[in-house]
Amino acid sequence: MTDARTRLGAFHSEQPPSETLKHLAYGEAAVMLIECLMLVLIDQRVFTVEQMVTAVETAIATKRRMVEEREHAEIAVVAAGFLSTMANSLAASKSRPAGAAPEQR
Repeated sequence: MTDARTRLGAFHSEQPPSETLKHLAYGEAAVMLIECLMLVLIDQRVFTVEQMVTAVETAIATKRRMVEEREHAEIAVVAAGFLSTMANSLAASKSRPAGAAPEQR
């Protein structure tokens, strides 16, 4: 853990991060955590890959509806694309052995 903190410290600035940067960092951390939890739930056989992909596809459909209804359309279209990538990644995880680490992106 110390080694990781040392490496991360190299990117630390004396100035506090902007609110935008904080929001982006929180969002990225949340997405990574959700992806990891989804893979753990699949590995533990709580959910199947198909169930997880279906859940993500439901979120994609919601984002597409938001685009059609012009509700945060610019954000929703990017989110739908990101969710499509996540669904494809989950579907591809079928081929990795249980407990194996996912490929780094």
